[in-house]
Formats: sequence, structure tokens, C-alpha cells
Amino acid sequence: MANGVATPAAKVKSRFAVWLMRLLPPFVVVAALAIQFLDPQSRARIRNNAFDQLQVLAPAAYQQDLPIRVIAIDDASLVSVGQWPWSRTVMANVVDRLTAHGARVVAMDVVFADQDRTSPEQVAARLTGQKTLQTLLLKLPAHDAVLASSMSRTPMVLGFLVDAVSAGAAPPPAKARFLNFGGDARDWLPPYAGGLSSLPTLTGAAAGSGAVSLAPGNDGVLRSMPLLYRIGDALYPGFALDALRVFSGAENLSVNTLAGTGQAPGQAPGIQGVSLTPLTFLPTAADGQVWLHFRHLSDKRYISAQDLLAGKVDPQLIKDHLVFIGVTAKGLGDNIYSPLGEYIPGIEGHVQLTEQLMTGEYLLRPAWENDLFTALMLGMLVLLSLLLARFRPVWSALVALLVVLAIFALSWWLFVSRHLLLDPFFPGLAVGVLFLSLVVPGYIRTESEQRWIRDAFARYVSPNRVKYLQAHPEALQLGAEFRECSFVMTDLEGFTTMMETYSPDQLADLLNEYLDQLIRIAFRHDGTIERIVGDAIGVMFSAPVTQDDHAARALACANEMDAFARTCARQQREKGIPFGRTRIGVNTGTVLVGNFGGGAMLDYRSLGDAINTAARLETINGHFNTHVCVSGATVEQCPDFIGRPVGQLVLKGKSRVTMAYEPLTAVEATEPRITEYQAAYRLLDADDATAGAVFHELLKKYPDDPLIAYHAQRLAHGETGSRIVLKNK
Repeated sequence: MANGVATPAAKVKSRFAVWLMRLLPPFVVVAALAIQFLDPQSRARIRNNAFDQLQVLAPAAYQQDLPIRVIAIDDASLVSVGQWPWSRTVMANVVDRLTAHGARVVAMDVVFADQDRTSPEQVAARLTGQKTLQTLLLKLPAHDAVLASSMSRTPMVLGFLVDAVSAGAAPPPAKARFLNFGGDARDWLPPYAGGLSSLPTLTGAAAGSGAVSLAPGNDGVLRSMPLLYRIGDALYPGFALDALRVFSGAENLSVNTLAGTGQAPGQAPGIQGVSLTPLTFLPTAADGQVWLHFRHLSDKRYISAQDLLAGKVDPQLIKDHLVFIGVTAKGLGDNIYSPLGEYIPGIEGHVQLTEQLMTGEYLLRPAWENDLFTALMLGMLVLLSLLLARFRPVWSALVALLVVLAIFALSWWLFVSRHLLLDPFFPGLAVGVLFLSLVVPGYIRTESEQRWIRDAFARYVSPNRVKYLQAHPEALQLGAEFRECSFVMTDLEGFTTMMETYSPDQLADLLNEYLDQLIRIAFRHDGTIERIVGDAIGVMFSAPVTQDDHAARALACANEMDAFARTCARQQREKGIPFGRTRIGVNTGTVLVGNFGGGAMLDYRSLGDAINTAARLETINGHFNTHVCVSGATVEQCPDFIGRPVGQLVLKGKSRVTMAYEPLTAVEATEPRITEYQAAYRLLDADDATAGAVFHELLKKYPDDPLIAYHAQRLAHGETGSRIVLKNK
């Protein structure tokens, strides 16, 4: 725009913005709806993260009165009994003890797919040529038969594994009978080719068989488990469902399915749930999955197998209970992560699913989620468009924010009170992107009209100064004012020597990388670059924008610069480059600050003794062999300052004392050398005659401490007290 007339380029940009404003918002709505309905993996990750956060905020409570126990084959049991797998006779002993204690149902999350190599007939087969011993061994009962006999005396549920690829491994005989209502449940289940089950001798003795395979997400987190599996053309229950079926005494499982057409409003087609009895209905997702509401891992239901075998278990803990048997020893079980971030054994997933099937307090996703999202996006498109056409953008932003907050509030309420999982992250993100798609084109239109301001800003350096001038363009004029500011001055030791050794290109790259990081640190603390002179920079705080905490900002900036500079120097020296120490001075005081120069060039600077003192403090680091030196004027405004006093400095050419400090980390402040230095300095400050001897002893203990060495040396030369008159700048 020149003299108030739009240039051709500005007109093209304006027309582009108009078309962008018209087409971009509908495109955002269509794209968001497509993502919601197609549900790609990225969308699923957002939803899973949302559900995880809801569970972290409100995990399920432990249900103490549920008749469930877990016999854990844990590390202690392996130490007591022996390495895994145990003999079938040991497992039979476990089952017998549970039977004796009155267990109502035993569900074993162990697959016995191979013969027991310790069984008599197996040992006899390996003893070729020893007929007598073979004959004696063959008279003993097979271990599998012993376990099968034990299993026949109490209702048992055996787990088996499903295989998505191999059809060679056969699943066990189906124990549960399925009744389909409303459709064929197999149409909604992912097909598996086969399964890996226990030996027929054992499956024949079991009262139930359930699939124990777990399918956590790509991130290793278990969030849901299926109640039903399709293996070939047959239906099988999940491990928890069949354990609950046997526990309730049911023989049939009724599966309610809704066909793809003719469903009732608010219902999605697919599997609706499973009934154990006419009064027990277990709702599921369309694919038979149940979202788990995890509680924190607790050992209240767990009993170590070694305690059971040793007879240390109270029978009342087992009587009339559904008892799971599973491996929890580290490195043996199928350990997984829960949404709560806990690393849990696989059996815990089955136990928590069983708990929730008993109480009915598990999670479901609402069938109307897509309908709500569609209404939200279309409604927000109309509402925000009307608001932006009639009111300032701030009102649209406020409405969008309130809607997003309402989405999160609704998600939380549904989760806590209705056990429904409604993802607030993606709808909130979609509303935010829609708002931006409506606002950004308008911003592009106004951007060209403010180009002349940005041209003026090009004469300034620091981002906080640019922000200030954008809000206060009247400040683009000559003039200055007195203001209290804080300053950070840096310098790199030995750079002149490096210039004599390395090529200009090498030095330029090294110096630019070094200065770039220092400047970024200054900007992170909202500092203004006051000057850059070679390898040194000056940073100003509280100008042009007033900062009440300018001293604290300057101190934090100096500490971060020091940490970076130490790391940078170490890395360069490891490469063989003699990179020197960065000296830093920090001071606070009143200066004259403002624009100096003329119409051709403006220089925003500060003038006064405070900035000169900061530069002098930077220089005297070389005198004390320190890295950072902070004035007392800055420390007085930093109540949380951690450091130690350097001394009362009388800088060359000055008569007033400048108190100086070396900042320390919280860890350094507790080190013995620091606490002992602080005590010695108090003697020094009090002009105590014993200060010299104390510092002399400290120097023997801590010869590498620069301030201890400095004071020990000056006291040895006859100086006293903490007042230090510097003869050099």
C-alpha cells in the first residue's frame, strides 16, 4: 500500500484472502468429518491418548468384596519350587489345594501344549536298554493324567492362544454353547485361523475353555479386550467370559447382534452384547470388544503359589471364589502396560475384565459419537461465521474456547457418571482449526496494510522490542527516559588468539553458532539485545517493555548462558579447538534508555554507569578466575538468589563499593567447600585475624576453588577484610 492506495500485489493478496476465507472453513469441516468417520490410525492414537488421560484422572476403584483371587506363579515361587515350567504333578498339587479350600471355579492362564518331560512314560522312553526300570516307570501314572484327575474334581477353565495366521494348531473343543439373536455374530468378529490349546487329556477334563491372547495397541498399552473370538467358523468365549460363565453355572452364551439396517435410533449395527443368564447382559462394542476401566495394580487379590503349596493360605480366602492361576514372574509372563502407565502381568487384564463383568462398571463408547461430532462441526461453522461477520474476532475466540471447554466437561461427566468414553481431544482440535481457518484469511488481508510498520521494525533486533513497537508505534521517534534496568554482559576469553590460528570461515561459523545460542537464551527470558561487539553481547531487561522482575530475569538468563557456554567450550575442546571461558557480568541500576540517532538509522540503547558496571563485572571474572559475577544491586531484588559473596569491590576509577556475588546451583550450595567458604568469608568480612589461616587451610583442601585461592593469596600478601580495591579494569 503506497500513499493509501493498494498496490497490484496487495490487491492479488486481498483477492486470494477472500477466496481462502470462503473455501478454507468448509474444507476443514469436510476433512474433520472424513477423519472422524474413516478413523485412520492417527485418529485412533488421539482417541486412545484421550481415554488414557481420563483413566489417569479417574481410575476405577478396587472392589474389595468380589469373590476373585489370583494364585501368582511369581519369582518367589520359582525360587521355592523350581524353574518354569513346573511338573504337571506340581500343578495338580496347586489345583488339589484349591479344591480342598473350596474354590468354586479355577481358571488357569497356562497352556499345556506339550507332554510333561518329567512324566514317567516320557522318562522311560529315554531309558533305552533298561527294561526293568522302564517297566517300573510305566506302572506309574502319567503326570498329565494326574493333573487331569485333579481338574476333574473342581470346575476348571483352561486358557488357549489364538493364531491369526496358522490354521495347523487346533483350538480346544468348545465348552460353551452360543445362541445368536438378531444376526450372526461371526460377521462382526475378526477371523483367526487357528489356536494353540492344551493337550486333549487336559481340555477334556476342563469345564471351560477361553482365549487368553491379549492384543495391546501399537504403543504396548492394553485398553480393551474381546469377549468373543471367531476361529474358523466357530465362536469361542474370551478367558474372562468363560470363567464367569462356569462360575455362574451357565451352559449357554446368548449373543445379541444388530443387523446393518433397521437399527433403532442411537444404536450402531454389530454385536450389542452377551447374556450369561436372562438377567445378566454384558454390553460390548460392535466387534465384541470391552473397553477396560483400569484400577491401579494391587496385590490384594494375589496369593503366591509358594504360600499355597506350603499350606500358609487361609481357606476362607479361597472358599467359593473364582480363582485365577497365572504367571507373574518377571521375564516369563505376557507383561503389558495399562493406561495408567503401570507394567502389569497379563493375568491382571483378565482379572480386571472379570471384575468389571461382575460389577457392570466397564467402559463403552457411545454409538452417537459421530452424530454429535457432525452436528458440532456444522453448527460451529455457522456460528463462528456469523460472529466474525458482526463482531470482533475476540468474541468468536471466546465462543470457540467455551465450546471446547464444554466438550471436555461433557467428556469428563460422561466418563465419571455414565462410564462412556467420548474423546474430547479431536473435537477440540477440530474446533480450534476451524476457528483459525476463519480468522487467518482475515489476518492476511490486514497484514499488507501494516507493512510500513514492519519495515520500521526491521531496524530493531529483539522480538520483545518488535512486539512493543507493534502495540505502540508512537515509540518510533527520538527520545529517552530514565529507567531502572538490569544488564547481562558477556565476553569470550581467548578469541583474539583463535583469530590468529583459524581461517575466517571456521571462525565465522563457530562464532555465529555460539552467539546464536546466547541470543536465543536472552530472547527466552524476554531480554533485549543492547549491543553485539565481536564475540561479546549485552542484554538489557525492562526496556523497552517494563518488567517488574527484570533482576530475576537477568540472573536466570546469565545462569542459562553460563551453563550453555561451559558445555559449548567443553565440546569444542574435545574437538581440539581451544575454546575459552565465557565471562558474564550482571548488574542493576538506573540508566538513560531510548532511541538515539536520526531518520536514517535508529539505535535503541542505554547510557549510564549501570551498564558500565555490568561490563566491569564481566571483566573481573578474569581477575577472580570465575565465570559469572553478579552485583549486590541485582541480588537485592532476587530473594531466591543462591550464591556466595566474592567481596566488596572498589572498581578502578570509582570510590563506591560494589558488592559482588558468584551464583551457584542448589546442589553446589550444599557442598562442603561452599559452606566452609561461607564461614571463612564471614571471618573475612568481620576483619577477623584468623581469616588468613582459615583460607590457607581451605586452599589445601580445595586447591581448585578460584575464590578460595584468590582470598588465600591476597591474605597471604598482607591484605585484610573483604574490601578489594581493583587496580585494573
